Amino acid sequence: MGQFTLSAPFDKYSWRARIRPVLLASLPIALPVAAALPDLPRAHLLWSLALLSGVPLLADQVGRSRGKRIESRLFQSWGGKPSVQLLRWRGPTDRLRLAYLHARIQQITGTALRLPTESEEHSKPEEADQIYDAAGLVLRARARGLPGAELVLEQNCEYGFRRNALGLRPYALVIAVAGLLAAVAWVFVPPGHLGRPGTALLVVLVVAEAALVVFWSVLVRARWAESAAWLYAERLLETCVVPDQGALPGGTGN
Repeated sequence: MGQFTLSAPFDKYSWRARIRPVLLASLPIALPVAAALPDLPRAHLLWSLALLSGVPLLADQVGRSRGKRIESRLFQSWGGKPSVQLLRWRGPTDRLRLAYLHARIQQITGTALRLPTESEEHSKPEEADQIYDAAGLVLRARARGLPGAELVLEQNCEYGFRRNALGLRPYALVIAVAGLLAAVAWVFVPPGHLGRPGTALLVVLVVAEAALVVFWSVLVRARWAESAAWLYAERLLETCVVPDQGALPGGTGN
């Protein structure tokens, strides 16, 4: 007993990509409270009330909304969705692989979606991108029922986490800096006053708060989110090699 988990409404993606960034953003506040009140009475009751009041649901919505708000701007700065860029004739994919991907996607979508030829893409690039985006939607829906779907989900979770963390960055960085300043100020408070923890714990707290400032200021950047987006797009397109019946060609697929 004493362990609490997020229940049914929160799937793996919600927890890892939406709720986790919000929890990280609030950590600079939670750490001093935990240090000052290590034996907080009725902590289990408070946690249960937080769950019942919808705090995790709010975190889920906040994490998603902040990430989605910046996503279109990110795609524009990257030159388009990575999954779209990988399907362009003018994109980074080598032509032999690209021809194979187009042929497989055409087989998967059938007559419902016709991918453009190179000349058609050149004459109408925006329309071609819309078709590639629609093809990506089909592949995402199809991938859920394929062998290796967990790999796609893992990378999607990682991209979602980084994107949502980037959306929260302006607020999280302010909170992290405030937490660090508060922890440093605590060093000059006499022991036993204002809930000041022991020296060893206080040093750990200052280091942790400083690490959070570095995380939000240095690591959480557009390039950090972009690298995960490209990996997710590559994993998604790799599902094209899996036949619809669910068996990898050539046996094991290793």
